[in-house]
Amino acid sequence: MRTVTIAAAVATLVSGIVGAGSGTAVAETGASAPGPIYVFNLYGAEEGRADRRPANLVASEFSSLSELTWKRWGPYAAVGTGKLSGTWCMPGCQEEPYTATILLGGTRTVNGKRYFTRFGITGDFPKPEEHVDTLIGNLPKPKQADRAEQNDRAEQNDRAEQNDRAEQDGRTDRTDRAEQGGRAEHVGRGDRAEGAAQDGRTDRAEQGGRTDRTDRADRTDRAEQGGRAEHAGRAEQGGRGDRAERADRTDRGERVDRVERGQRWR
Repeated sequence: MRTVTIAAAVATLVSGIVGAGSGTAVAETGASAPGPIYVFNLYGAEEGRADRRPANLVASEFSSLSELTWKRWGPYAAVGTGKLSGTWCMPGCQEEPYTATILLGGTRTVNGKRYFTRFGITGDFPKPEEHVDTLIGNLPKPKQADRAEQNDRAEQNDRAEQNDRAEQDGRTDRTDRAEQGGRAEHVGRGDRAEGAAQDGRTDRAEQGGRTDRTDRADRTDRAEQGGRAEHAGRAEQGGRGDRAERADRTDRGERVDRVERGQRWR
């Protein structure tokens, strides 16, 4: 029952591809036939390459074909026959690959080239339980495959550039702030130095004032002491004069008394 279901799914894909190749796509896009068509092939090329009618083809990470011969190639479908192998059928299909038919369809323009984007594989061989990506699925596509992806990458690049600019602006801002901080620190140091100088001048002025007041007080004390000494000298001199005058008067009195007593005795 499982085999019949897988065969029916592949048959549906085959009929769709062949139907599209018979004229449906032409009716959608116009009467004129498009240019060359390719398949993006990873066989023997890790980065992939654009191939036409390849002898070996990697359909997916699970299935690949070799010794291909193409009965039809483009412009909207391709049909070829070859040897099928893959991880899902090892080890048997590695030594004796299955004979299979591959059909390509789902054309799409990528980076200016038209590519097949869908595949379907059928044939008389044991089918896997899971047929998606083994017998039917999407073919590999080039990187930057479509405009949407390119727009996404462009948007990512724009965001990265904006982030870089924001980071640079942030660095510049931090540098400016650091420079302003350094200037403010220098100004602060200058203010502190000037304040210290002013304080020094104030201290010196205050000390000078104190010295001046001390000198004045010293001169006043000296003057006062001098005055006191002068008064004392004058007083002493006056005392001496008074004593001399008194002694003189005493001597005179004694002489007078002597004269008077002498006269009396006479």
